[in-house]
Amino acid sequence: MNVSSMVKVALAVAALLSSAESAFAQGKTRLLWLGQASWRIESPGGKVIVIDPWLTQGPKAPAQYKDLSALGKVDLLLVTHAHVDHIGDAPAIAKMYNTVLYGPADMVTPLIFLGMIPANLGHRFNKSGSVTPLPGIKVTAVKAEHSSLLVWNNPATPGSFPTCSSSPSTTNPTSF
Repeated sequence: MNVSSMVKVALAVAALLSSAESAFAQGKTRLLWLGQASWRIESPGGKVIVIDPWLTQGPKAPAQYKDLSALGKVDLLLVTHAHVDHIGDAPAIAKMYNTVLYGPADMVTPLIFLGMIPANLGHRFNKSGSVTPLPGIKVTAVKAEHSSLLVWNNPATPGSFPTCSSSPSTTNPTSF
């Protein structure tokens, strides 16, 4: 299991088990794998948590979730790092549902400064620590050594980024 997967699993487990006793009393937690590292989690209290939503371009995302509205209202949006297969549609989902995007500071800060999300929709984590974004939901970031390169295609200079083997297009780079 790579470091990114461990971070994703740790975030999901922390979110789900933060109040295990009340969760068992209220009902069931529903987990839906959306391909790659993407998850839709419904808490026993009905809160919807989405993690690493690479959906519209994700090759393993279920067809119905290529339409982001199929997620329903998203109450909590967690992104482990800025690689395209993790950040994916997170900025669009944050804006669509007016939901705060929680993620590493070195990812959230550029999202805000580049205008990809408004400042009120970004919450920066440090490399470890906990936050309680919703009542009864606690998220713990665990320290992991993994890059978090954010690649942004500036509309004023299309095609200005070099491409890599995972992205044959020069106008839509993904990562280096």
